[in-house]
Amino acid sequence: MRNFRFYLLAIATLSMTFVYSNRVVFGFTVICQQGGNDTGAFIEVDPEYYLMDTLNLAWMFTATAIGMCVGPLPFYLSHFLSNRVLIFAYGLMSALSSLLYPLADSLGFWPALVCRFFAGFAQASQLHFTNDFVLRWTPHAESAFFFSIMLATSQFGPLFTMILGGEMCSSSFFGWQSTYYVLGFLTFVFSSLFAYLYSDSVQNNKFLEEDEKKYILAGKHDTHKKENVPYKSLLSDLTVWISLIMFTGYYLAMIVYQSYSPIFIKQVLHFTIRQTGYFSAIPQLIAIFIKIVGGKLLDHNFGCSDKVKLTVPLIVLEAFSALSLFFTGFLDNRVLALFFMMLFASLHFFVPVICSRAIQIRAVQHAHFALNVLMVVAGIAQILIPLGVQAVVPTNSRDEWSRVFYFLAVSVVATTIAFTFLAKALPASWTKQKAKNEYTIYRLSSEQPS
Repeated sequence: MRNFRFYLLAIATLSMTFVYSNRVVFGFTVICQQGGNDTGAFIEVDPEYYLMDTLNLAWMFTATAIGMCVGPLPFYLSHFLSNRVLIFAYGLMSALSSLLYPLADSLGFWPALVCRFFAGFAQASQLHFTNDFVLRWTPHAESAFFFSIMLATSQFGPLFTMILGGEMCSSSFFGWQSTYYVLGFLTFVFSSLFAYLYSDSVQNNKFLEEDEKKYILAGKHDTHKKENVPYKSLLSDLTVWISLIMFTGYYLAMIVYQSYSPIFIKQVLHFTIRQTGYFSAIPQLIAIFIKIVGGKLLDHNFGCSDKVKLTVPLIVLEAFSALSLFFTGFLDNRVLALFFMMLFASLHFFVPVICSRAIQIRAVQHAHFALNVLMVVAGIAQILIPLGVQAVVPTNSRDEWSRVFYFLAVSVVATTIAFTFLAKALPASWTKQKAKNEYTIYRLSSEQPS
């Protein structure tokens, strides 16, 4: 099949999009579960319903975060399994977490909590599979472009989920439960298809034509046996730590936006649920465009170093992101506050491309471990964020939310400055392969097959 790598990229992106959707969907449907809709009909909610307790609500978000923390562990405990088996297993787990959630919700707090745990557990696989796909299947000249598209699942997922959830919640016929059924079904279909088409070996994939194999593998190296990760060297590398810190700053703001923007837009800015769905989705569209175009530009040689190519867009985008966060908290006009909140989300979501690309350049063949650490960091952040939000925003007032936005603006500025002055965009000395283990797969022209 000609240009098979692009078909596989599309399937992989869709699979990971729906896995991501299954994690973030609760942040939107909880509005409907608590009795809000746009149909005009009065919906009576049992005051004993577990989601009417703010502590239970916080634990629903926290369970997802705990799942993200432990989700990468099977990659090291089941290294004897092929990635296609793991892709299917994680996809199936994510699909069931959504398909079974409406039933679990009707049974009570603990069954619903288990579903949310596995939604987070499955989503923890995203960076691992993304790195593996790019490392094995992407020609060097297209690596940043492929990586950007696959990381755009963090926008594709919320974009689809917020629109779908807005329509389902606003419908008197379907209801919020339909959102979970649709997402679960699509997750199963595309994760199964991704697992079927993928193979750990590019050379042995039956769908690839020979000229495309040569183009993908041109100049790449492999080892006869898997290299051990130099954990001590990796975890003492300043660039790796700066990237982790920057990702933490990014994730704090991102999770607050994706998990709480529907609540903020509806309950604080007083827009309808349908409007909330579309307003929350618009920044995802812009962010997708910036990620894809930005990723393509990162693959070009502009006659400057990788550090410059990563730092310049980071400074520009994050400067406007921080200002947008400040104005979101500062302005009383709800339309202007909404505009700057949407502008922030549109620009800020390019950060993981820069952060992950810096780790790939620095850690090379050991990047998978550092990227899995990112998911653990993300999970820890997501554990703390609901508790922090509950403490800072106990009454859900405008002034309380302003303090959250000011804090996030400061964290964005601080982490951007740290990366700009301290990070290096060069392979570390501990990534050099030993000659006796290394061989070249192909030393051929890297020209794209016609």
